[in-house]
Amino acid sequence: MRKSRGSTLVESAIVLLMFVVILLGVMDFAQILFFHHVLSERVRSSVRYAVVHPYDATAIQNFVAYDSPTVPPGGVGLFGLSPSMVQVNRYEAGTADDRVRVTISTYRMRFLSPWLAGTFTPGPFSAVMPLESGGAAN
Repeated sequence: MRKSRGSTLVESAIVLLMFVVILLGVMDFAQILFFHHVLSERVRSSVRYAVVHPYDATAIQNFVAYDSPTVPPGGVGLFGLSPSMVQVNRYEAGTADDRVRVTISTYRMRFLSPWLAGTFTPGPFSAVMPLESGGAAN
């Protein structure tokens, strides 16, 4: 009887260890998917903002990081985003092909798993849309 108690303890420890490893792996994968979705949506909403407002690269960078064209009090971006991580380009300004491109390329995230203890750079995330307002005030 005593021998089976010891083997049950060892088996339980192995199963628990495997469960924790799988759980942390699932959480890391979910975190990557979550940040992929968040950063993609930040880029899409910011390029939408850029094409319907007068062009201002700084305001667009702030919109990506803070969801506002101006820096809020405290100036902490969503999930650590900062305007310096955002590149805004305008191509063929003043023509029929006038468009804006917003890109997040240097965002770094940390894994939850202790064995992956490091950072990961997802992306780059980019969106391009044709300019609608052309900077005209209505």
